[in-house]
Amino acid sequence: MATKKSTGAALTGTLTDIYEVPANKRAEWILVYITNTSGSNGTYTLSYYDASASATLPVLDTYTISSKSFFQIGGQYNEFIMMEAGDKIQASGTQAGTILVSVIEHNAT
Repeated sequence: MATKKSTGAALTGTLTDIYEVPANKRAEWILVYITNTSGSNGTYTLSYYDASASATLPVLDTYTISSKSFFQIGGQYNEFIMMEAGDKIQASGTQAGTILVSVIEHNAT
């Protein structure tokens, strides 16, 4: 059985865990919105942590988002990244911002 989930967080200057795939699950990362809520342009980092390789892989590396603008990845049919238990989505920003992530979790069997 699949479970659709969304989670969000405020972004700071520190790379923060936004979502982690629970034990005995797999997840399809299907959508992410990053919004710059500040009055100034800012740079944002979005990373995928691969637990099996203990590696942090940049998706966006200090990407500039204008004040009061947003950046979207995914959301279309068949656009997703498959994640395994322990994998994480992480993000940070130089200006105030928010991130919203949508995933679909599946049992790992």
